[in-house]
Amino acid sequence: MNRRAFLSAVAIAPVLTALAACGDPNVASGTDPTRPGTAQGTVPDTVPGTTTGSAPPTAPAIAHPTGADEVVLELSYEGGFVAPGYLFVNTPALLVAGDGRVFTPGAVPAIYPGPLLPTVLVRRISEDGMQALLGIVQAAGLIAPPPEYPDRHNVADASNTVLTINAGGATFVHSAYALGMGDAEAGVRKTLLDVATALGDLDKVVGDATLEPDAAFVATTYRLQARAIDPTELTGQDPAPTVVDWPAGVAVVLADATECARIDAAAVGSLFIDAKQNTYFKEGDVVYQLAVAGALPGDPVC
Repeated sequence: MNRRAFLSAVAIAPVLTALAACGDPNVASGTDPTRPGTAQGTVPDTVPGTTTGSAPPTAPAIAHPTGADEVVLELSYEGGFVAPGYLFVNTPALLVAGDGRVFTPGAVPAIYPGPLLPTVLVRRISEDGMQALLGIVQAAGLIAPPPEYPDRHNVADASNTVLTINAGGATFVHSAYALGMGDAEAGVRKTLLDVATALGDLDKVVGDATLEPDAAFVATTYRLQARAIDPTELTGQDPAPTVVDWPAGVAVVLADATECARIDAAAVGSLFIDAKQNTYFKEGDVVYQLAVAGALPGDPVC
């Protein structure tokens, strides 16, 4: 895949990042088709709780993590036919942290080259709003070990819809391939699709009174992945790429960052903020293409 194709994919592909709970014995995953399904009871035709702005007054509170770096809910779209490095910087469609911050992707400029950093918005939700969100997934039977979601084999190169729920003292990961694509959904797939659709409209689900306005997320730490490139990749690009020197004295060596690295935002100043999708970074005699994103709650430690 050439450079233009890679950047186009980054600009237009569905917004998605994965937060896994690897190694957690409480994590239940429905992604393995060989795993026996778990009975979920009656599947509702619609998602309960989507027409109210708060949890029912008599409903008991649903326990959830409260830490700033802990994830309560995450909706993401993973996999599919995307360019290398895309998934590393992909922003979840929705990420709700334990302290009430809600992260969503911002608008992607329809220009080339766009900014290197993905645009992320953040707002804060009240505990009543948090309970309304959790009430939706609870009413749909998703705060439970996931069933086996049937695959959709007639759709190629699609992503997986992944809903991660940390509530009730455990983590549950619901994942379905090509959700909402092809034939009409039914059964457990329709339930997951209805919940994902409802979570996409927070103002309708929880009401304006429980949400602060959106603001631009300002990262204090960046995650980055470096790929050494052949100099020939720089020729023939339009507009011409920019190559900048990697700052001396920073804690990250690009040659060691091919998988993942973290760096304090203060250490690089406006370097990434000013960079475009056709900005490259030179360390010694090697030129690197970087995938960079602000570190979000729950992101794995590199």
